[in-house]
Amino acid sequence: MNTFNRRLKCCVTAGTAGLFFCFGSLDAQAQCSVVAATDASFGTASSFAVRTAPQSSSTINSGLTCSGVISGRFAEDTMNMVLSSQNSGSLRGPTGDTMPYQIYADASAAIAIDSRGANWISGQLRSALDRIFGGSSRSLPLFFRTTPGANVAAGIYTDTITLNWTWSYCRGLFLGSCTTRNRGSGTSRFMLTLIVTNDCAIAARDISFGAAQDPASFSPVTGGIGVTCTKGLTYTVGIGTGSFPAANGRRQMASSGDGRLQYDIFDGGGARVWGQDTNGVSSVRAADGLSAQQFPFRAAIYADQDTPPVGTYTDSVVIDVRY
Repeated sequence: MNTFNRRLKCCVTAGTAGLFFCFGSLDAQAQCSVVAATDASFGTASSFAVRTAPQSSSTINSGLTCSGVISGRFAEDTMNMVLSSQNSGSLRGPTGDTMPYQIYADASAAIAIDSRGANWISGQLRSALDRIFGGSSRSLPLFFRTTPGANVAAGIYTDTITLNWTWSYCRGLFLGSCTTRNRGSGTSRFMLTLIVTNDCAIAARDISFGAAQDPASFSPVTGGIGVTCTKGLTYTVGIGTGSFPAANGRRQMASSGDGRLQYDIFDGGGARVWGQDTNGVSSVRAADGLSAQQFPFRAAIYADQDTPPVGTYTDSVVIDVRY
C-alpha cells in the first residue's frame, strides 16, 4: 500500500453557478540519502575452491538509504549509480594475482549490475529498489560472486568499490502532475575481502609386491607420488611409519594372524628411507597451482628377516604434505 503525507484543502461554496471545489497537493513520503557503507567479506577459501566454484558475499548497506514510497511513474525519474572499482572489477592479492567478480542486485544472482552503473528506477533493478522503499529507512544491499577459473597464490585479496549516486524523482503530485522533485547525490565506498589459503592434492597408487616363497625373493617396486599445490607454495612430502612399525624402525605388513613382513619405502635415490617427521622429500620448485610434481619412490621387502607364515600381508601409510 502506498503511503502519502496528505495535505488536502477542500472548500465547497454554493451559488448560482453551482459548486466549486479546490484541492491542494499530495506529497509522497520518499526520502533518500547516502551514508557510510558496510564492507563485504567472502570469508576464507582454499586456492582450489576459488578456482573451481564461485564464492559469494554481500553487503547489507551499499551506502544508499531510503524511506517512504517512490512512484517512478515519470520518464524523468532517475536513481543513477555510477560504479568504479580500484582493481577493475577484480580482487587483487599480495603477489599481483587477480580474481574477477560480478555484482548483483539480488541474493539469487539473477539481476547483474552493469559495471558502468545503472538507473535503479527502471527495468529489473526497480524490484530491488522497491525493497528499501515503503516504510522506515532501509539500506540498499548488494551481492557479489567471484568468477571461477582464477589460479591464484594464497593471501588476502581485496578491492575497493566506489558508488556515485544521483537521483531525481517526483515527490509531490497534483492532479497527476509532478509538483515537487527530490534531488540529491552522494558517494559511498566499501571494501571487498577474500582470504585465500594454501591447499594440496595428493595422488598415489597402492603398492603390490606380488607373491614369493621367502622375503629375499620379492622384487622391489617403483612408483611415484603426484602432488599439486597452491601457486607459489614450497613444501615437503612425508610418509608415515604405517600401522605396524617394528621396534627397529622398519615398516611392517601384517597378516590376519600374528605374521609380520618388514619392508620400507625409499626416496627416488633408493638409499634413504622416506620418513615423515624426518627424511621428508622437499619440492624441487614452487608449485604452479595446476600441474602435479612427481616424487619417485622405491619400495622393497627386507631380505634379512625370517620367512613369516603363509598369508596375505598388508599395511597402510599416511602421505602428508607440510608447508
